[in-house]
Formats: sequence, structure tokens, C-alpha cells
Amino acid sequence: GTRMTLSTLFWILLLQFLFGLNYLVSKDVLIHYPPSVWAAMRASFTAISLILYLALKGQLQLSQVKAHRKSLLRLAFLGVVLNQSCYLLGLKLTTPYNSALINTLIPLFTLAVAFFTKSEKLLLRQALAFMIALLGVWSLHPLSQFTWSNQTLLGDGLTVVNVAAYSSYLVLSRPLLKTQSPIWVTAWVFLLGSVGLIGLSLSDLTKTTLQLPTQSVFLTMAYGLVGGTLLPYLLLSFILTKTKSS
Repeated sequence: GTRMTLSTLFWILLLQFLFGLNYLVSKDVLIHYPPSVWAAMRASFTAISLILYLALKGQLQLSQVKAHRKSLLRLAFLGVVLNQSCYLLGLKLTTPYNSALINTLIPLFTLAVAFFTKSEKLLLRQALAFMIALLGVWSLHPLSQFTWSNQTLLGDGLTVVNVAAYSSYLVLSRPLLKTQSPIWVTAWVFLLGSVGLIGLSLSDLTKTTLQLPTQSVFLTMAYGLVGGTLLPYLLLSFILTKTKSS
């Protein structure tokens, strides 16, 4: 079904809270680890956790992986490789405020992707609701506090790419989630995506001396892995089985 219910609204609000807190958490971790390395760690943790769960339950369904390999690879590229790498590198090169403000455009990007891919019909009422909601967000987080400078320009640009990739992932994952479980889709998307992110991180790994994190950094990383990646993406896949991507 696609009708919005109170329970679905609750899960969406929880998802936004988890993602929102992750801006500050990731910014702190990026002081100690390169963006590509942290992205690979996040994706690998999620992939290993969910694949082990599916293996223990006997639900890996390898035949389905082969049948849906094109969709899974596309989603892995958009939702994990491009999304995570651009999000974290962008966050490192801009301010958390800039990153959060740019990410408020996700609903509009999602609506645009859904319209142009003919996944959903564009309703005037829906578009107006999004604009009103966006103006509400900007009234709480005014554009005047957005940092316009050459120092943040690249980071802001990467964050826009992150928004476009994530929005595309939201729209394009719905067909697969109609036939497969949210856990199965998330597990295989992140397993395939983690391979790409590990490949991207190899250069930084050879240049970086990784040190054991302090207790505070370890706790921050733990949240980033569980509360900032594993739980939100599981929750996202579940939500997309209940309502429209936009």
C-alpha cells in the first residue's frame, strides 16, 4: 500500500532523527579517518551484519541475487558508493549546517526523479506541500546562515551529488522492495556497494596510519555504524514498502 499511516509517519520521523544526528557524528569521525575509509567501514559493517543474519536464517537466496543482479548493482552504486562517498567527502569539505541544509532538498529531488522516470504522477497538491514544508525548514534554518565561500564550494557540490544519488535510490529501489524483503535488499545492496567503497578507499588506506580510536571516538563510530547506517537503511527499506518514495 502507499497510504500514509501514523505508524509510517513515526518511522519516517525516527529515520530523519537518526540521519540528522549522523551529520554531527560523522563530522567528528572525519577528523580521525579519511572519508573514503569511514564510508567503507560503514558499508562493510552493515553488509556483514545483515549477510550474517540472512545466512543464519537460511535466507541468502543466491538465485534471487543472480536474477536481480542489474537492479542490485544499480542500487549499490547509487545508494552506497556514490551516495556515501559524496556525502562524507562533501561533509568533510563543507560545514554540517551546509550539508544538512542541502539535504533538505531530498524530497524535491525525489519527486523530480519519480516524475521523470514515470514512477509516480506529479500532483500539484503534492508539489505545493513539499514547497511549504521546505519553506518551513528554511524558516528554522535560514539560508542566511549558509556559508557561501570557495572553501565550501566543492563540498557543497559533492553534497548535491549525494542528494541526487540518494533520491534516485529511493525511487529505483521501490520495485525490488515490492518482491523482496527490506533486509534482503539492504544486505545485498550494501555488500555490493561495500566492494566499491573498499576499492575507492585503498589509496587513502596506503597513505593513512590508522590508530585505535579513543573511547569517545569509538562510541561516536559505534553510533555512526549502527545508528547512522545499519538502522536507518533498514528502516528506509521498510518505509519504502509502506509508502511512496516521494
